[in-house]
Amino acid sequence: MARPVTISDEQILEAARAVFTEKGPRATTAEIAERAGVSEGILFKRFGNKAGLHKAAMTSDIAGSWIRKEMRAQAPLRTKKDFERFVHWQVDVVRNVAPVAIMAWSFRAQVGALPADLAGDESAPLVAIRTLAEMLEAEMKAGYLAARDAPAIAQIITGSVWHFVFLELLLGNTAGALEEDTLVSELARLVFADLQPPRKPRPQKKPRPQKKPR
Repeated sequence: MARPVTISDEQILEAARAVFTEKGPRATTAEIAERAGVSEGILFKRFGNKAGLHKAAMTSDIAGSWIRKEMRAQAPLRTKKDFERFVHWQVDVVRNVAPVAIMAWSFRAQVGALPADLAGDESAPLVAIRTLAEMLEAEMKAGYLAARDAPAIAQIITGSVWHFVFLELLLGNTAGALEEDTLVSELARLVFADLQPPRKPRPQKKPRPQKKPR
């Protein structure tokens, strides 16, 4: 009699997403199996190979919900320090995701279509931008940030981070390369400078009535 399945596919895919995000293409099926608490044989039986596991783990609906959850955990975004913390977090995430995305993009040439996590309206990059825009809009409505075009700001922040990481992957730590701390500080300063809500003028004190001379 066959043993009942104790580890669901979703549990395995959750472990795979975590390992792929942490280690990129260097992630091994052995590491994923260890994280999920199953044997490599189970991975191969259910998903075929590493490429099949990656495809299943990073499909739009699954990756999208994971991205939303992780990004919303970075709230609030109300001060310059909040923005610096968020951009540092985003740089760390993209450093791990970018190699996987590049690998998936190169695979497109073989299959003639975008990989699942990059295709459609719910693709991972669009979900990330849309989620950040929603976070900014919530702060704007609450009065913590000035009312601006939140989707545009979200794309500026995300695009800047991806460009920084992409050049880092291509060029490494060559002379003249921008430091992460400099990128984070300047990006947060430039973005937040326009997002600070206008200060309400302090109510002026009424002058005390002068005593009439006796």
